Amino acid sequence: MKLSLLMLIAVIFTSPLARAADAQLTAVNPQLVAARTAYFKGVEGDTAATTQARHLFETLRAQYPASPLVEAYEGSLDLLESGRSLRLWAKHDLAQRGLDRIDKAVADAPEDLEVRFIRAVTTWHLPFFFRRRQQAEDDFSLIAPRVESAAQQRQLPPFIAAAALDYHGQILAGHSNNTAAQSAFRAAIRIAPESPAAKEAARYLR
Repeated sequence: MKLSLLMLIAVIFTSPLARAADAQLTAVNPQLVAARTAYFKGVEGDTAATTQARHLFETLRAQYPASPLVEAYEGSLDLLESGRSLRLWAKHDLAQRGLDRIDKAVADAPEDLEVRFIRAVTTWHLPFFFRRRQQAEDDFSLIAPRVESAAQQRQLPPFIAAAALDYHGQILAGHSNNTAAQSAFRAAIRIAPESPAAKEAARYLR
């Protein structure tokens, strides 16, 4: 998996407009499912899927301009484009725009698990000079205890919940917290056993 896929922060309330926009988007718009699917295919190297994801999220942006979730995905796509671009003069601008967008998305919807996951998984693999690794660890640590319940309640796609736990397990293992890491890996497998994250988690348990 290429994008392999602390203490709780003080509660910050999402604006009612942002909450309403994302609730409506998640509940009724099948374009989100298509856009999300294309995004993750693009992350795995399918450039045509990346282009499709960009188009679908731009369409969603026109329909739901206040959506932090769309903002997060578009910011991540900016960073993905920056990493792949051969235009050296454009790399910095794309990267900065992407970071600004995913940070804004989290600021607007700090309790949205998918929004925070997208920031965490995007920034986890940035080069060291971005100094985002600790923030990514904090994001994963924040959402990990909540993703299984969210997946069971259909508030979060199971494959995303599994990926969050797989990353969290890797972080815990890196800090020599092996018992907690194994628990996270087992949870990833339990939630979405056929997902790439679950298969990766299984390798860590061998």
